[in-house]
Amino acid sequence: MLIVLLCVAIVVASLLGGALPLTTVLTHTRLQLYLSFAAGAMLGAAFFHMLPEAVHLGTADSLKWAVVGLLALFFLERFFAFHHHEAPDDPSEPCPTHAHDHSHDHGHGHSAGLVNPAAPGGGGKGTKGAALHWGAAAFGLAVHSLVGGVAFASAISADLAVHQSLGAAAWGVFVATIVHKPADALTIVSLMLRAGIPKPVVHLVNLAFSLMIPIGVALFMLGLKGLNADLSSAVTANSLSFSAGTFLCIALSDLLPELQFHEHDRIKLSMALIAGVLLMAIAGGFEG
Repeated sequence: MLIVLLCVAIVVASLLGGALPLTTVLTHTRLQLYLSFAAGAMLGAAFFHMLPEAVHLGTADSLKWAVVGLLALFFLERFFAFHHHEAPDDPSEPCPTHAHDHSHDHGHGHSAGLVNPAAPGGGGKGTKGAALHWGAAAFGLAVHSLVGGVAFASAISADLAVHQSLGAAAWGVFVATIVHKPADALTIVSLMLRAGIPKPVVHLVNLAFSLMIPIGVALFMLGLKGLNADLSSAVTANSLSFSAGTFLCIALSDLLPELQFHEHDRIKLSMALIAGVLLMAIAGGFEG
């Protein structure tokens, strides 16, 4: 019942994130502060909870699967270009050029993420480019969310195997997921609105997307049922390490593109990142 309630909370967080473009204007700075905190939480979850638990349940060789997870999500991003979060331009929030006097283009010109409709060649409502982008984003983020469900389920299984209860690994993955999930829903909904998709269809797609993590949890749990104890432990440990790799990829893809674009906000963004990491570090201390 507790696992079901946690999955419901993740679904609600995703739905709320998808509702943001319909109800409010999220400035770029606020979005980056939120993403920095979420990325810190995902880094902390991977390093403080997921990887140590994977080694505890399996062996040091389980860590090799983290590289597989990181590369798998990297190539999914490369070919579907889905993991981009961008707020609409806010004229009241000018963003100065950085030290080398290059134009500050948050869209990075070639991004297939949230295209700025006000920019030259940008994807306004109903444009062919925007229509193509939201379909690719929906597919890529659906796969990414299924992997997130596997991450949550493997953390739960590892805690149950080692501690006979939900421990820091499961709670760490849950918190990192519920913090970051709204940003992904925001991406899909914003792209669909810019493509001129009717709002009822947008809501249905967002609902289907929000259910991907519970579906991933259910599929992983069902897959473990037919395995013996030793094989189940090995699969859980390797899956948890694989999932940690995907968390690292997600966090870095949120942090690195903006690294040189926010010299004027670097203190605030750095503090948000550290806060996310500290949240996971503190949560890990309770388990001991």
